[in-house]
Amino acid sequence: IAVSQSEQERMRFWSGRKNAFPAAGRISPDYYCMDGTIPRKNLAQVLTGIEEMEKTFGLRCANVFHAGDGNLHPLILFDANKPGEFERAEAFGAAILALCVEVGGTITGEHGVGMEKINSMCIQFTREELDAFFAVKRAFDVPMLLNPDKAIPTLNRCAEFGKMRVSGGVLPFANLPRF
Repeated sequence: IAVSQSEQERMRFWSGRKNAFPAAGRISPDYYCMDGTIPRKNLAQVLTGIEEMEKTFGLRCANVFHAGDGNLHPLILFDANKPGEFERAEAFGAAILALCVEVGGTITGEHGVGMEKINSMCIQFTREELDAFFAVKRAFDVPMLLNPDKAIPTLNRCAEFGKMRVSGGVLPFANLPRF
């Protein structure tokens, strides 16, 4: 660990961080950038977990982050021209986000959710929290026309993602209203 001793040195360190993304493009034809946060005390545990995931998914990962605030930007390296690699990169990214939540972090720190991380919300948030999100959305979008099916997963989506118990194709308590 090095702490800058001057403004010039601080700028040099920051330049190294800013150039990490272009550098990844020199070592891999494609990369998939994740964004998650973790408690800083869990940095070593998460980096070790990502290293194990490299073996599981058969892909490399360049770990870029600003550790001072616990914000991670793992760059999963892959080649989109090789069948199945993009899908493995997506699965690798979801596994990283699940690990972030497991250690007490979140699925995003700066870049938001959108469609890319919507399934990961099923890991992080409870039914009650999702209900609250929908209540806010309904307050501003009564007919639910704005960005339908984006940013807030439905219970059905969470079930399809495998994060809700489904037995024989039936959700428990099927008589309860769903979104």
